[in-house]
Amino acid sequence: MKIRLSHLSLLSICLAFTLCAQGRILEYETTRLKSTAGAGAASLLVEESIFLNPASISFFNVSTFYFQKVSTEQTPDDGEVAESDAISFIAADTKGALKGAIAYTKQNKGEEHRKTIAGSMASPLGKTASFGVSYQHITETTVDEFHQSSEEDYKKFTLGVTRILSPEFTMGIIAVDPLRERPQDSKAIIGFQYVFKDIIAVMLDGGADWKNNLSSTLVWKTAAQVKFLDNFYLRFGTYRDKAIKERGSGAGISWVQPKLTIEVALKNSKLEKDTELDQIGEKVQETSLSMSYRF
Repeated sequence: MKIRLSHLSLLSICLAFTLCAQGRILEYETTRLKSTAGAGAASLLVEESIFLNPASISFFNVSTFYFQKVSTEQTPDDGEVAESDAISFIAADTKGALKGAIAYTKQNKGEEHRKTIAGSMASPLGKTASFGVSYQHITETTVDEFHQSSEEDYKKFTLGVTRILSPEFTMGIIAVDPLRERPQDSKAIIGFQYVFKDIIAVMLDGGADWKNNLSSTLVWKTAAQVKFLDNFYLRFGTYRDKAIKERGSGAGISWVQPKLTIEVALKNSKLEKDTELDQIGEKVQETSLSMSYRF
């Protein structure tokens, strides 16, 4: 009887460990951001403004509607493949003096979920600069080692500035979560983009958490975009984020028409094991498809 109880206890411990070792839900990115491995703080973008640099939307005069679907495979270092998915809708209006966008995203990983309702606003600071702010209200449902679910609400602010230094060269500065709602998300990033003859664009972002050791919170991202056949854009990038112990690369292609844009991207990441970040050590492969309509 004692042996059976010992075996049962051991089984319970193993089961509990399996249930708690689910890993964290990944941070949301648009298809374009997945293709550039998250780089683009200095790029002039519309849909991405909510989740990257909210100031960049100020240089547009268009309304858009964006839809995205993401499929993800997460393979733990010592476990089976877990599948997850995400869906998002983004609407933006930049035809007025005050530019803005709203978004809804839902991410699922097994019994765990994350819903995000977000918005951003931006205003010009002269002809070559702009300032913007974005707000995300996030509701996250997690499951503990006893298979009990709990719900947490938190918010995230992002402040951004974009400056056009020349027709080819732009700079962006971002302060992510300056209120430190979740300290692991807080960081300051500066980015640069250079465009050569409207064909090749090179992006470089770098930053860290301003209140912690720079070497342990350093993040850098670099990417390139190549235009070909007039309507197609090929993108690829790589990144390393020491704060969340994550690294990887991305690639994608876009078909761009005056009103319709279709994008496909593939991103591969490696998440290092860390109990504080709820990371179990795993490889992640994300496949993203999106469509944007402008009017």
